[in-house]
Amino acid sequence: MKRKNKYYLGCDIGSTTVKVAALDQKANLMKSSYVKNKGIIESIQRSFEELGLEKNAQIAGLGITGSGRYFGNVLLKADLVKTEILAHAKAALYFYPQVKTIFEIGGEDCKMIIIDKGRIKDFQMNTICGGGTGAMIESIANRMGIPIEKVGEIALKSKNEISIAGKCGIFAQSTVVSKLNLGVNKEDILMGVCRALINNYFAMLAKGKVLEPPFVFQGATALNQALISCFAKEVSSEIIIPDYPHLMGAIGMALYLIENKPKETKFLGLENINNNFRTTNIKSNRCPNQCEVTYLFEGEKFIGSFGNRCEGCSKP
Repeated sequence: MKRKNKYYLGCDIGSTTVKVAALDQKANLMKSSYVKNKGIIESIQRSFEELGLEKNAQIAGLGITGSGRYFGNVLLKADLVKTEILAHAKAALYFYPQVKTIFEIGGEDCKMIIIDKGRIKDFQMNTICGGGTGAMIESIANRMGIPIEKVGEIALKSKNEISIAGKCGIFAQSTVVSKLNLGVNKEDILMGVCRALINNYFAMLAKGKVLEPPFVFQGATALNQALISCFAKEVSSEIIIPDYPHLMGAIGMALYLIENKPKETKFLGLENINNNFRTTNIKSNRCPNQCEVTYLFEGEKFIGSFGNRCEGCSKP
């Protein structure tokens, strides 16, 4: 009888993408998926569909991270739920035990993690300004009619250094439009955008911090060679890029599971992800907070709530 494949699943539910990594018990990446977050329920469903696990696969456990981790936990019943900081640090330290500084730029947030003797010493995270995130590059690339995966390649052809106002994503786009109307080459504009993003990243996150190598750059933006070049110039050092930079948060959660080895997973199972889930959003009049609450249902059964600021609004 053929032995079932055993997987430890890590899921990173971000603001712009959902990533799932399936590791075996030796921490080898066996399968993965990466989908745009176009709505949290359908995107989670699609990410597990695209993972493509065998029907008889044995799930040893599920760990969830990312900004959508609480919603994902109620939907899927995870064995572990941890912050992106912990998940990214776990993965970086597993592959690069000597790492001292971790850079991570996501779709709508960015992080800097300082490591000392294999432990998190300090971290800084920005979730407010889009000027130092991947969303700024993607929106500008869309405005210019350039696929996001081509931005780095085109930007590296730049021969002229131009300035882009990068402290605000909206101002950056306005500057780009002005440059385009002046006939500035697209490669020079894109390199200026990459440079502005990195300058803003350090201005927001690096104040008062001593940054030491080895440096590891994670997140889907680490697939952009122009951003890597800008990082390297900023810190005057080599930048290490993992084999799967876009999956490191998900991989980190799977590594936590391998380390903890739950006796029996709480994960509801792949077959339950396609159940009849739906949400209802209300602004409550039952409390002075006027909580804006999202209620999650499976059919007519209430499962959980999100966004409430008091216990009285936790149930419909």
